[in-house]
Amino acid sequence: MRIKYIVLLALIILIAIIGFRTISFFTEGRSYYFKHTDSTNLSNESFGKVRLHDNIHNSSFVKHYGTPLSREDNDLYNYYHWEGGLETASIINGKDKGDIVRLIIGEVEEGVKTKTSLKTAKGIVIGSTKQDVIASYGSSYYKRTEQGADIVGYVDRKLRATIEFWLAEDGKVAEIRLDDTNID
Repeated sequence: MRIKYIVLLALIILIAIIGFRTISFFTEGRSYYFKHTDSTNLSNESFGKVRLHDNIHNSSFVKHYGTPLSREDNDLYNYYHWEGGLETASIINGKDKGDIVRLIIGEVEEGVKTKTSLKTAKGIVIGSTKQDVIASYGSSYYKRTEQGADIVGYVDRKLRATIEFWLAEDGKVAEIRLDDTNID
């Protein structure tokens, strides 16, 4: 009889632990993965000489990219599509208005396949393989799934930044996102 209580208690503790981790996963979102992955140095990352927290109203940015091809408004950020396959998300208002919090390069822009010469600091491009990514960025990555895509991601805790490689069904990189960790 005593063994049954011990087994029951152990089972309850196990269920509580699993339940807590599941709740943490759903309430923390992407940040759940960040906490469980070793930090990777992303200080050299930029796409087409654009870095996180650059401002889209800065004269050097405007000189290089001109005016956006299109804009998508969001409650928190404005998304802009630029010549050359770059997409940015920037802060809508306040003292940081125009600061870029997400950079995206991908193979599809507004439903149209595009070619881009943009690449990461370590040379990963659209069409690179998952193996190319891991060989370039290392084995301290997290895996997750969103919108049906497998994602390999790296986090830089010091910079509070992530880089994610969204993989197509064939296992090749279809989209690359460089994000401030505060963006959802």
